[in-house]
Amino acid sequence: METRHPLAPDPEPEPADDSERLSGIRRLFPSPTLIATLGFLSVPGFLYEPLEGLQVFALFFLAGLWPLVAGIGGLVYGAVRNATGTETEPGAEAEAAADEVEPTDWIDSGDRAVNARALVSMLVLQFQPILLVTGLLQLAGHIPIVARYRGDLPSAETYESDVDYRLPLEGTWTVVNGSPDREYSHSWGLLTQRYAYDFVITDEAGRTTAGERGPPEEYYCFGEPILAPADGVVVSTRDNHRDYHRTNGWMDPLQRSILGNHVVIDHENGEYSVLAHLQRGSVAVEPGERVERGQQVARCGNSGNTTEPHLHFHLQDRSSFFLGMGLPIRFSDVRTDHPRTAAETREETYVHAGQRVAHVGE
Repeated sequence: METRHPLAPDPEPEPADDSERLSGIRRLFPSPTLIATLGFLSVPGFLYEPLEGLQVFALFFLAGLWPLVAGIGGLVYGAVRNATGTETEPGAEAEAAADEVEPTDWIDSGDRAVNARALVSMLVLQFQPILLVTGLLQLAGHIPIVARYRGDLPSAETYESDVDYRLPLEGTWTVVNGSPDREYSHSWGLLTQRYAYDFVITDEAGRTTAGERGPPEEYYCFGEPILAPADGVVVSTRDNHRDYHRTNGWMDPLQRSILGNHVVIDHENGEYSVLAHLQRGSVAVEPGERVERGQQVARCGNSGNTTEPHLHFHLQDRSSFFLGMGLPIRFSDVRTDHPRTAAETREETYVHAGQRVAHVGE
């Protein structure tokens, strides 16, 4: 089963230059988020005076800010390049651009101002009490997860499931984020969300809305049906979180849950699906209720930690969002296509960021 992103460049057997060697070295080390987990070694030092030397490990918590620092650095670098210009030999700029094409480049995710607002929102909300505690609990959850698997975490190459999962969507949607491939993963360093996906609906131009990036109601996917990916029993739901009225890079400062409205389903084999950012008042199931594959459970919304309407979906091995290890998921009866590739239908496959996907059965 192919796990590498189908649009990623073919790997070189030997790195051609120092930058490629450095990229290969990076893949051997844990992500900054996992490194941040070492900060919990400092806790005994603050509670028990003879162990105060452990307090130095608190510095590892700073590694958790790396994704924000990297994002801000990328925006600054892009702004400087645009302001100063870069002289290149004829044809060199086009060749460099071709080498840097990403599978999601065709999706219109907003201009640099939108991305800047999203980063600033994320940075500010790190200190919102509920989200600060949520972030710490996610980091703390890494400890029992790694211990449970003795460091040998589930991977797309080795993990097998006996459940027949379908896309939790009707019609054609776009994978804006997520892949079993580390380079295009939703959140590789957050173990619960390692194999998560974000789905939106786009038009042929890659836009997620026909008008301006304003109210969530303007987005193609807002209010669209969300389905159970397989048979199971509903474990938990939330249906009273507001849909934030702003999009375009803004996040809800009053969010009470990063998942927003959500549904968690137990598929009774040690696998639980999580469907999040659902529309307020749309959840149509209750805890303890049995659901069937393809049954509508809610509608797509803009609740929780989100900058525009979309469906967040992932599979995990526990019902708890903080203690569950994310699991790779292959979908059955899927049609995939991309502006740079022909459409393809498979009985079972992984899906990847940048692809348009649709369920073709039933």
